[in-house]
Amino acid sequence: MHFLQGNISARFKVIYGIFFLLIISSTVWLSYLSSKGSLEDQVRSTNVALLNLIQQKIEMMLREIDTNTINFIQAPDVSFFLHGRYANDDLRFNHFRVLNDRFKALMFANSNISSFYLYSLENKSLLTDTTFSDEADFYDMKWREAFTSMTSYQKWLDTRKITEISSGLHIDKNVITLVRSYPLISMPQFRKGAIIVNVAENTVSNLIQNVDKQRAGQTLVINEQGMIISSQNKNQLFQPVSSIEGAPRLDQLTDSGYLTQNTDNGSYTTFYLTSAYNGWKYVSIIPNPEMNRPLQIIRNLLLTIAVGMFLLAIALVFAVSNYTFRPLELFFRSFTEKKIGRPGDLTYMEKFFKQIISDNETLQKQMNESLPALKWRSIMSLLMGDKTNYSRMKPYFDMLGINLYDVRFVVLVIELDRIQDIATPRDVYLFTYAISNVAEELVAGVCKGVSVELTDGRVALIMSFEEDDSQGNQIQALQVADLVKDYVAGHFKQTVTIGVGRPQLHLEGIHNSYQEALNALKYKLIMGDNSVVSIDDIAGNNHNDKFYRISGMSDSVVNFIRDTDKVKLEAQLDKIFGEIIASNVPPEMIKQMCMQLIMKSIKVISDKGLEVKEFLDPKENIYNRIESCANVDDIKSYISAFLHQLIVRTEEKRISRGNNDTIKQVMEYLEQHYMDSDLSLNLLASQFQLSVPYLSKLFKETTETNFMDCLIQFRMEKSKELLLDPKRKVNAIAESVGYNSTQSFIRIFKKYTGQTPGEFRENHNKVPRK
Repeated sequence: MHFLQGNISARFKVIYGIFFLLIISSTVWLSYLSSKGSLEDQVRSTNVALLNLIQQKIEMMLREIDTNTINFIQAPDVSFFLHGRYANDDLRFNHFRVLNDRFKALMFANSNISSFYLYSLENKSLLTDTTFSDEADFYDMKWREAFTSMTSYQKWLDTRKITEISSGLHIDKNVITLVRSYPLISMPQFRKGAIIVNVAENTVSNLIQNVDKQRAGQTLVINEQGMIISSQNKNQLFQPVSSIEGAPRLDQLTDSGYLTQNTDNGSYTTFYLTSAYNGWKYVSIIPNPEMNRPLQIIRNLLLTIAVGMFLLAIALVFAVSNYTFRPLELFFRSFTEKKIGRPGDLTYMEKFFKQIISDNETLQKQMNESLPALKWRSIMSLLMGDKTNYSRMKPYFDMLGINLYDVRFVVLVIELDRIQDIATPRDVYLFTYAISNVAEELVAGVCKGVSVELTDGRVALIMSFEEDDSQGNQIQALQVADLVKDYVAGHFKQTVTIGVGRPQLHLEGIHNSYQEALNALKYKLIMGDNSVVSIDDIAGNNHNDKFYRISGMSDSVVNFIRDTDKVKLEAQLDKIFGEIIASNVPPEMIKQMCMQLIMKSIKVISDKGLEVKEFLDPKENIYNRIESCANVDDIKSYISAFLHQLIVRTEEKRISRGNNDTIKQVMEYLEQHYMDSDLSLNLLASQFQLSVPYLSKLFKETTETNFMDCLIQFRMEKSKELLLDPKRKVNAIAESVGYNSTQSFIRIFKKYTGQTPGEFRENHNKVPRK
């Protein structure tokens, strides 16, 4: 009877306490084990994505420098120096002064260039932005051996130490060097010289630090022999990668991937990839404790939740036990005539249930707030090629609201034009967010899709199709791109340029389509703003030296079209196609060059105010027309006829424009008020009682330029007259031509004339007056 009075409630509490402990602990442990694998995959994929981003940033910088070097070395002044043809010293020094201005312009255009110099093989001499020297006396000739043994047209040399001489000072630097031969395409025995470009190693390591600053461990760039050529720790330069704690051997770093090394001081994971551009390897070495810190945080969080749930369960057991067994205790107490002194009360039970409801609401709120970030992460994993298994990703897609078919994908990249003209960074962010939503809504009417904001001003759109029709899917993707472009122009009063990749069959192809869309977007420079560029429009461009040389010749064709000179146009076409035949250029490169020539020509005509739809047949596909040509003569005939038609339409447009009295009055007004600092197109429209869009269009159609360029021309020509007076100060001249900021005036003057106001005045004073 004593057992019934005192032990039933206690046994109930112990049994159910052990039961809840087993259930909660096993549930939490199984949850941790099931999520551990996916969390580890996410940690690795994040590190791989960061390493890919570092490679893309560094190679984008190197390619830009290479492109600037190609454009620079093709200038006639540079060619004249490299051939070493000077009749006398006066001609040589005058020519050096012209080259010095070109040096400054190149350094101004690309701040990543530390120094560079021209090497004339003919005269065994070098020219920099500060000095002219014979080869035997020049301070840096360590690149000479690489140039002599170089079989290709250009080569990036590993980091090396040089001592530059500047203003009489010796400055030690670590630099990465680009050596490019001249002529651009030539056998070693026919070379006339080279251009050598030095990039400070700090520029590369700073790019690594900008991406890598929130991650433990260290990221290195090594060459094919395993020597470190860039690191944030300068003591590691020129050392083998195997000297770094936790680093693997060089023969283990093949292609790309990751591997784990155990040392006496701990365990390390190394992520690595190999560049196809220059053969360098990008390596990130991360201590495993630091890399697995998110797993430890989640594990500790789960343990904390388990303890909390167990304590809550024990409290509930006590509450339920007291309430359930109270009548029995009263019965046994009355039966044995003994008092059991714990009254029953359900108040605390009500508090427990309220707390559970409150915790559940808080957890749901946190989950809803984290869904956008998880969705962004999942879409970025698809674009970067980290997630390629649809069946594994399907549950995550359903949870995050990502609605895609399991096959047939096309990726579009949408970029907001002229971000620098938008008022504030917040406006750029809002436009980007709105474009992402609009793209997702428009694609819903065609197929399934999802969009993601890549950066401010750029959005990626993944389209997924139900029908197995690659060509039809590509057409639908282009139609959606046009809808997005028109919607943004109509509703946001902004323009976008859209790159479109090729259709891909499976999930792993999304990364390829994304890269193709990014490559297509690069042709914004040729196609202009507010355009849709498909990867098929630019296919076949290998960016080799033959293409650069022949493509450079096409710039003069564009100038002849701008000047409507048919005779010179035909002569230049004969020269280009003669060079094509003589150089044995591959057919695909010929077709690509012609396509770009047409694109550039159309852009020039469009800039003059001629609508493209006025001379292009919408039913004719230019790319297919060029593809259908059987030989080079057919291609030349088609190109010649097309470009001549552009000139004819341009001349007709000019004749139809005639004289415009309104624009004459506007030009007279500009001549009288160009010095007003608040002069704008809005003010002119108000002055002449016209709408801003109409006045802008009328201005461009009549003058073949825009209002701002015309205003700058007025101000710059007047400022050049004022600078001839040595008594006038530059800040006074800036104010007198309409600039409140002297710095703005100097910057615009240099872009317009290629010289600062001081340099212009000094050069003019040097000219002898008759």
